[in-house]
Amino acid sequence: MNYELVAIDLDGTILGSDNEVSSRVEEAVRAVQAMGISVTIATGRMFASARRFAEHFGIKTPLICYQGAQVRHPESGDIISETLIPKEVALGVIEYCQRNSYHVNAFQGDSVFMAELTPEAEFYLGLSGVEGTVVGDLAAWLPGDVLKLVIITDEPTTVTVIDELTTEFGARLNVTRSYPIFAETISPDVSKGRALRSLAAHLGVPIERVMGIGDNLNDLDLVTAAGFGVAMGNGAPEVKARADYITGVVEHDGVATALETLILRA
Repeated sequence: MNYELVAIDLDGTILGSDNEVSSRVEEAVRAVQAMGISVTIATGRMFASARRFAEHFGIKTPLICYQGAQVRHPESGDIISETLIPKEVALGVIEYCQRNSYHVNAFQGDSVFMAELTPEAEFYLGLSGVEGTVVGDLAAWLPGDVLKLVIITDEPTTVTVIDELTTEFGARLNVTRSYPIFAETISPDVSKGRALRSLAAHLGVPIERVMGIGDNLNDLDLVTAAGFGVAMGNGAPEVKARADYITGVVEHDGVATALETLILRA
């Protein structure tokens, strides 16, 4: 296939537990771009966090951030598209977290807000490489619609949170998992796959000539929307089952393996 665009997730795909980019992955991403193929990042992370990696790879293509709730140019910062969770729905999620004593982050603009600086908050901020703002009672503070909310617990509880929020909010909310301990809520009109189709159209690239690479449940739509979907070896079973190709695990540079095999040596 003659690829024109490659969309790659960050956590669990490019980034392993050490939150670092390997030299082999960096070389492969840069080599693909040197062939004239556009590369973008498709992540649940906020723009400020994703932008650092775009600069690292020399990526000029608009970035898919906040699970697809925002598509934004990495250099100018111009917003190409943005879809928010209505305030009343966001308040419902925050109140659910308050009832269950779960830590939750709220995202507006390109900032993250929280009730207090808990260990869960410190972990999230350290992983993302951003600063957060403590506002006290998050429900009382919330001034309007939000890009997303992230509930941080432990791995078994994350599954419970996803099930309970999906049941409680139904079609008013899209609830997914981006990291073993992150339950993420976004607008029901948002997903990485939808954002990828929109970005491809914006760039004039047929979706058939797009490769999508990811690992977790929030990447399922990315992998299936792309003309050719790649699942990481460490990926969720649901993603592997729908992928066209399963590459190596993140610790063994699975992204580089996929790019080398399917593009650079093809």
